[in-house]
Amino acid sequence: ESSFSIPQHKVYGTLYEVGGDAASAIQFYATDSLRHFIRGSLYFNCTPKRDSLAPAIEFLTQDIRKMIESLQWK
Repeated sequence: ESSFSIPQHKVYGTLYEVGGDAASAIQFYATDSLRHFIRGSLYFNCTPKRDSLAPAIEFLTQDIRKMIESLQWK
């Protein structure tokens, strides 16, 4: 679990990295605490085997972090 806060864009939330052979390896939410909320999770269309999926999970985690850091509410 890692929390994030980007006050200049009013983006706050948490990124969860689920261990083991979980169905969803990554989940997150972001909010401005007043009007906006976004939630996401990563699923693969296969039987989850963490050791085999590790490179893809690491790559997509970086993309998800970058997406969260670039959020701006309208």
